[in-house]
Amino acid sequence: MKTATVRQLRTSFPQIERWLADGETVSITKRRKIVAELSLPKPKAKPDFAKRFAVTAIDYKIRPGKTLRDVLNEDRGS
Repeated sequence: MKTATVRQLRTSFPQIERWLADGETVSITKRRKIVAELSLPKPKAKPDFAKRFAVTAIDYKIRPGKTLRDVLNEDRGS
C-alpha cells in the first residue's frame, strides 16, 4: 500500500492516479494520520439475461390457455 499526503494529492495527482491504475491502494494522510484510502472500484458483475429469461419463460409456459395480459394481471394481484 502506498501513502500520500493531502498536499501530494493536490499537487501530484497524476502520479497517484498511476499508482491506482497499477492496482495499488493509496492511503491519504494529514498530519501523519490516515484520513482516507483510495482504490479502484471493483467491476460490477453483468446480469445473466439468458438465465433470467429462461426462468421467466418457464413460469409462463406452465400456464397454458392464458394470455400474457392475464398472466401479468395475476402476477400483479389484479
